[in-house]
Amino acid sequence: MEGLAEVPHEDTARVGAPPGFVHRHPRGQARQERTTCFYRGFKYTRAWTSSRKIAYRCSRFRSGCRGTLEFTIATMGFSAVRPHTCRDAVPAPGRIEDVTMEMMSRADALAIEQVARPARQIWEALRDEFYGAANGNVVRGLSELQVQRRIYRARHQHFSGDVHGAIEIPPLSLALDEAVSFFQFHYVTINNENLNKPTRLLGWAHPSLVNLLRYHGATLFVDGTFHCVPRGYKQCVIFMVHDRASGIFVPVYYVLSTSRSGDSYWDMLHFVVQSTDQQLEPAEV
Repeated sequence: MEGLAEVPHEDTARVGAPPGFVHRHPRGQARQERTTCFYRGFKYTRAWTSSRKIAYRCSRFRSGCRGTLEFTIATMGFSAVRPHTCRDAVPAPGRIEDVTMEMMSRADALAIEQVARPARQIWEALRDEFYGAANGNVVRGLSELQVQRRIYRARHQHFSGDVHGAIEIPPLSLALDEAVSFFQFHYVTINNENLNKPTRLLGWAHPSLVNLLRYHGATLFVDGTFHCVPRGYKQCVIFMVHDRASGIFVPVYYVLSTSRSGDSYWDMLHFVVQSTDQQLEPAEV
């Protein structure tokens, strides 16, 4: 499972802690991130520090496990002092491997490549990759909190802090398992009913299905849902076309709208027509 992950502390330098360690006394999750570490599947909690060593105990010590791990200042190495009783223990070697920079690079890359993946899942993937049981070294790197913050920051910078920007560029703009754009348009128009809240329209369609709208005399069916929409939007309008080959109506366009006004429907139809190079000439709607 996990290797050993240690977050730097500051004040411990006064009692002989390793160089670069930073010790603070934050609360809640931030404090937990600075007082826990991982090694070969065991989670340790920092128990006490002195001028000679930093002692960690198994996180299951309340259940009776006596497993401990110590960092000795003189040798700058870790050693297992007491074996675990919660399960079979693995002796700790003395070498320390710092993977902080590698984890930073991987976190930044995965934040953009897998933008739809929750930050928690990316952390779990990085934890298994860098702190996994296959690694026989004591490993120092980023904590869960540090990884998640880095993911959020990378996404914010890449998409300019705009939630709509994330769906306008790959990978979220692409069709599933295809290198074609499912995202078609994003327009903001005036809202005559409330000038302070312009109408926002977002449209998605598969390019192959858009071609069905180009047939002369096609039959369109327009439907809308008002419940299954993201916060801030009033409706999702679906444009369906009658497929003559199969004899059924095929959903082609999905348009999110922040308005239910008549003008918004005309705007949707206008943008759908423009996407067909103005070749849409339906016989019936």
